[in-house]
Amino acid sequence: TILMQHLGIIANVDPSMFTQEAAPPVEEEPARPDYYDLPIEGLDLSVRVFNSLKRTGITTIGEVLEMLEKGEDAMLAIRNFGDKSLEELLTALREKGYLPEEGEEAEPAEQAAGVE
Repeated sequence: TILMQHLGIIANVDPSMFTQEAAPPVEEEPARPDYYDLPIEGLDLSVRVFNSLKRTGITTIGEVLEMLEKGEDAMLAIRNFGDKSLEELLTALREKGYLPEEGEEAEPAEQAAGVE
């Protein structure tokens, strides 16, 4: 601080320019349920569905749910992934409790994650 004061006098600079301002608070990501990081192997999917997801780079349940948030068309755009594959995936997610049953409201943890 002494150096800054002397520099301020010599260079005719306001010493307050050298004080560090507090950084604006960083917004935290919403808390994700623990199952978001679980591997898709736990869904017991058929080999075709599993391989289609793996080939696309989808390896966790969270990535599947994020893809579903974009809409069913995003899932159907995956190579070798059709209506039957989508239905199998949705059924597996519902059976494991990662998606609400059809016609039910999403649980609070799933609503925070944006899953409907």
